[in-house]
Amino acid sequence: MFEFPGAAVIQSRTSPSLRTSKAKVFWYSLPVMDYMRSPELILEPDNHPGNCWPFPGSQGHVFIKLSVLVIPRAVTTAHVSGTAFHGESISGAPKDFAVYGSKEEHKEQGTFLGQFTFLATRNPSQTFQLK
Repeated sequence: MFEFPGAAVIQSRTSPSLRTSKAKVFWYSLPVMDYMRSPELILEPDNHPGNCWPFPGSQGHVFIKLSVLVIPRAVTTAHVSGTAFHGESISGAPKDFAVYGSKEEHKEQGTFLGQFTFLATRNPSQTFQLK
């Protein structure tokens, strides 16, 4: 579990990262393992091209544990703007997502807080009000 101030991704409850053999980690010029991006990247405010968390398939999930109990009112998602891609597709941006909350880390299903559609072509940063 890697922690950021106030939040941590629980790996055991999160989709696996996309593993690709096209990118390698090298040690003294020898490839030692496939390179993959960690889901902790979604907790960082940096949304420059390439600084994303890819996962296999079209659906994924992440479980984020907060350091203190909160009553969430809204959630904001951001993706690099289409202009940063110089006309290339931003089809990899998240689109439909749901938010759940739970007081217990090991609870199977949390309380449903809302389902939303992120339209990356409309605005690269969007805030959604929770129930």
